[in-house]
Amino acid sequence: MGQHQEPFLLGLLLALSFGIFCAHSVTVLPLLPVCLLICGLLGAAAFGIWKSREWTWLPFILAAFVLGAARLWSAEVLPADDISHFAHEEVRVTGKLLEEPFLRLASDGSYRLRLHLKAEQIKKGKAEAVTAEGGLYVYARFNEAPKSLPRIGDDVTAMGKVRLPHGYRNPGQLDTALLLKSQGITATLSARGESLKVEEREGASFKRWLSSVRSHYLSAMEEVMPKEDAVAIFAMLFGGYGGLQPELLDAFTSTGIVHILSVSGSHISLIAAVMAWLGMALRLSKGLRAVLVIGTIVVYSLLSGCVPPVIRSAIMGGLAFLALSLDRERDARRILLITGLVMLTVSPLLLFHISFQLSFLATAGLLYLAPVMREWLKKRRLGEFVSAGFAITIAAQLSTLPILAWYFNQLSISSLLANLTIVPIVELIIVIGLFGGIIAFLVPFLGRIIYAGDSLLLGIVYEMARWMSKLPGSMIWIPTLNGWAGAVYYAVLCFMVTDKPWQEKAWDFMKSRRQYLLLAGLVLLMFLGGRYFAHTGEMTLAAVDVGQGDALVLCSPKGRVLLFDSGGTRGDFDVGEKVLVPYLRHYGMNRVEAVFLTHAHDDHAGGTGAVLKKLPVGKVYTAWEGRGEYARSFHLSQADPLLNKLEPARQGAAMELDGVRVEVLYAPEVVAPGSGNEASNVYKITYGEASFLITGDLTKENEAVILSQQDQGKLHSTVLKVGHHGSDTSSSEEFLKAVSPNFAIICVGADNSFGHPKAKVLERLQQVGAEIHRTDLEGEVVFHTDGKKMWVESYAKE
Repeated sequence: MGQHQEPFLLGLLLALSFGIFCAHSVTVLPLLPVCLLICGLLGAAAFGIWKSREWTWLPFILAAFVLGAARLWSAEVLPADDISHFAHEEVRVTGKLLEEPFLRLASDGSYRLRLHLKAEQIKKGKAEAVTAEGGLYVYARFNEAPKSLPRIGDDVTAMGKVRLPHGYRNPGQLDTALLLKSQGITATLSARGESLKVEEREGASFKRWLSSVRSHYLSAMEEVMPKEDAVAIFAMLFGGYGGLQPELLDAFTSTGIVHILSVSGSHISLIAAVMAWLGMALRLSKGLRAVLVIGTIVVYSLLSGCVPPVIRSAIMGGLAFLALSLDRERDARRILLITGLVMLTVSPLLLFHISFQLSFLATAGLLYLAPVMREWLKKRRLGEFVSAGFAITIAAQLSTLPILAWYFNQLSISSLLANLTIVPIVELIIVIGLFGGIIAFLVPFLGRIIYAGDSLLLGIVYEMARWMSKLPGSMIWIPTLNGWAGAVYYAVLCFMVTDKPWQEKAWDFMKSRRQYLLLAGLVLLMFLGGRYFAHTGEMTLAAVDVGQGDALVLCSPKGRVLLFDSGGTRGDFDVGEKVLVPYLRHYGMNRVEAVFLTHAHDDHAGGTGAVLKKLPVGKVYTAWEGRGEYARSFHLSQADPLLNKLEPARQGAAMELDGVRVEVLYAPEVVAPGSGNEASNVYKITYGEASFLITGDLTKENEAVILSQQDQGKLHSTVLKVGHHGSDTSSSEEFLKAVSPNFAIICVGADNSFGHPKAKVLERLQQVGAEIHRTDLEGEVVFHTDGKKMWVESYAKE
């Protein structure tokens, strides 16, 4: 009937989202009774409309909630012939290439190729080939650059082991498997390069033409500017971080404008704004301007590859800007809410995709919050330009703050200045880059001149971003907001943008029930206070999921942090920078009192370099391999002053921290160069009656040495960090009997190529009565103790 449309649409969107969220952690229910329930609720809503009942909105809201749960359950059920059902099997897969191949040069000089295939046929061993479906990534490694690459639409055959997508499962970490599943990718395959066979196919001519247009843009830029500049401008035009200079990426991140490097609603709005301005200059009618804007957005989306993030941004940003350009601001808000409803109904997994979260919330901030802030700033006589610039920047950051806090725990103060000074130049670079490609095709000489100017503008942007990123307080840490805090935060934002009549009604409601609200506040305060005091005097030791590596974080009863090993690197992926440091920041651990390394192998010490660069760190206690081994593992030069923090741990030495005692039980000082696992130190942590034994990659031979040196009562521990990721080279029967742990934690990568943990080791741990926990199955595993009792929490128990 048109009454309160925006609150009603918002209620439907929230109910649908909440239904999806709840269903993600609930066992799948039969869809037939769920569908009948939805039909019943819609019937009740229809009856309410017919009788004009005030409660009519309620069955609609409930129906949206149940629909969200039903759509999530249906999306998580994969077909019987999906490629993921062949996980852990050696197979030969044939599929159609859906996207341009992605080839990059790795730091070790090899070439890494990624192909996105739609599976069509799969063959296991000598069995007959069967049909298959589902998307998968095929990874291959080459010592030399391939002479030719497949084209979109070609059939590709590859041999290798099928694996399920698996990211690092820690709080605040992006769920890689869920992100890929939302894009239809349910498996990966590590192929031997020589096994790849390509059969050229005709068809997909339109996609190939679009690919050639993008290649034209890149090659035209590379003719007149350094490759690094060409890659950066190409990223600004069409999105992506591949090949970007790390320094440029860091500078853009620190100044809060890294979103420029991915196609988002801001790109779409910029293109739409230019076209709207052109339409006004040509004195076109509003209808023709709308056609011009939408047509340009469609063409730009096609050029960008029509990948899901582009389509989402095009729909949200394009429709919203179109409504604004036609002076229909309220319609733009309704369109955004309806778009969100449709997108989540069609693809419910988008709710967990950071790209959708940020795009939707940023667009909502621009439509709801920015106008209110602009008017408030204009009343302070800041001028139209400054008010609009600050309002857009602040609105976008405020609307996405809980998401940024959850995933990144960082907020860029310099982004206010960067958005006023740098972003207009970047927008000019994008516009010049898009039109420069067309001119380069028609008049190559003129196109080269235009792109040379674009390169100069990028140089200016880079220097400005570097300078701003070094300003005091440029990037500040912000605490993680849990679900309840986030809900309160967005409720306050909604109140700020609500029309005055609604605000007055809300104030009147709160005033009339202030006694009840005060009582509820006191109960909440008592509950939070009780929880805080209940955990006073508690120590935690968390085994962080860093893949095939060890990283354990100890938090003392007073909140001080010790680190035992730090994970490592996977190819060019720095686990310390991408996983461990964000994990520490997520929990507000902004200082590390000391790092205890068992030995210098990458999977135990490689992440320490990032920790030293990003956070204040006290001492770093090492094994006796020498400074050079640790410099290599940290990816630092031997002259780097950060290495002055290193100190070899001495057997028998101990450290006390807030009632927690760390003792070096074993530290062999006679170590041959490159001895590796044999150099592993052993640390024992004691807090009250609880104890933890950290063994690194300790070998059976060295376990025998410890048994001969130490009293067996000294080795007994409540928790054992199992040696060498559960390899049979560690964990002898004699050693396990001496330790006699109640709990065993195995730090190991999912579906690793070593076959860790070994079945024999698991059997021996069961024989000594240990409760086994594994990071490959459970993600982050946290041991809590008050010095007497011990309890365990897992992030993602499978």
